[in-house]
Amino acid sequence: MFRFKIKSHGVMYFVFVVLIYLALGSVLWSPAWAEHYVLRAENKDAKFISERATRLALVDTLYYRYDKWFSIFKIEIERLRRSPESLQNKIELMKFHFAVSGLVGELSHTLAFTSKFSIPEIKEDFIFHSERVKELANDILDQENTDVKQRAEAYFYLGASEGYIGVFEYGEGNLFSALINGLQADNHLEKSLEMDSARVDAHFGLGVYRYGNSRLGGLGNFIMQGGSDLREVGLNHLEQALRMNTGAKPLAMKTLAWFYISEQINPDNTELPISNPLNPSKSRLRSMELIAEMEEHYFKESPYSDFMGNKEVALMKAIQYVLDKNYGKAREEFVKVQNISAYLVGRGLKINSQLTDSVQAGIEFCDLMFLSGNIRGKVEKDSACSRIDEKISFLRSGGSMVEYDSRKIRGELHDVFFGALDELSRKMNC
Repeated sequence: MFRFKIKSHGVMYFVFVVLIYLALGSVLWSPAWAEHYVLRAENKDAKFISERATRLALVDTLYYRYDKWFSIFKIEIERLRRSPESLQNKIELMKFHFAVSGLVGELSHTLAFTSKFSIPEIKEDFIFHSERVKELANDILDQENTDVKQRAEAYFYLGASEGYIGVFEYGEGNLFSALINGLQADNHLEKSLEMDSARVDAHFGLGVYRYGNSRLGGLGNFIMQGGSDLREVGLNHLEQALRMNTGAKPLAMKTLAWFYISEQINPDNTELPISNPLNPSKSRLRSMELIAEMEEHYFKESPYSDFMGNKEVALMKAIQYVLDKNYGKAREEFVKVQNISAYLVGRGLKINSQLTDSVQAGIEFCDLMFLSGNIRGKVEKDSACSRIDEKISFLRSGGSMVEYDSRKIRGELHDVFFGALDELSRKMNC
């Protein structure tokens, strides 16, 4: 979908591009070229614009604006491919390929990719651009005329692309490939930070891996980290990335919010003192702070009139309200996720039906939790108990209220919903 076919269509594409340039001179023929023109105009004194463009694109993913950035990145990649070969051009080309892979990665989150659902063309483009980053980063590291900062930069993009592939492969259920890429990513991101302590985005990558491997545990954590519990180390890396104004700020905030929500359901934290940052109460406070900050910073005044809200933020709010036993608010957020998903489907995005099914299950769960205060007579009670028993049986037989690839975290979420329904059943003497 976003890959550039060079062999059979290279000449035709080049002629097409030249004709477009000659035909209009201005870029008013296409919104994508207009966006690119504006970006170039705002940065007319900057020869290289990849980092600024990537920052803007990542913010726009919060509003589901992908197409214009794919077009802008394509234009820059084609320009750099045709430019004289130099170290600086190769570094910039590497960054734009990484920008495309990051954008495709965010699109896969929007579409709710899992091990059971993906779109082959999107997966292929993600792998293609990630592998191009690795190739270019290794080429840069092989050159003798690189300085320390450039080498640190190459190690960062090498590690980050390996990390992207690792996360993607894990979501696809390819655990061996995920482990290999994850181990390489960890080493290269560490090396980048050792060479350049100001390489802030390396903190983001290391935070995801330190925390993620520890939280999931098992063989992956044994191979990657010797079985050590580095959850707190990972969270500190992510917090440091935010304090240093990482270029991936929207991703860092979303990631941290999910991690702190995850710690609230982690049975290992039950006996932790309130002074421990992994204590469920402290984790709840921080997750709410991050959600509030995201809403204030990005969603209070949307730059797009048709923006209905961010479904991932709505989903994290729904889960947080379930944990707080505020089922009315949780239901509102589940409905919001449902409405946003329907809007995106209407725009042509192929959202995973597992997401919409699990959100519907969340709405039905909240409706059940309202039953105890609205029962009049034996007939209504028997009907309510039948619905509760049906949902409990569904969970006992392996059903899930929230789809999640990690069996461990899916089980912990399962326990939250099951526990609430079981408590309701006993309260109503079902």
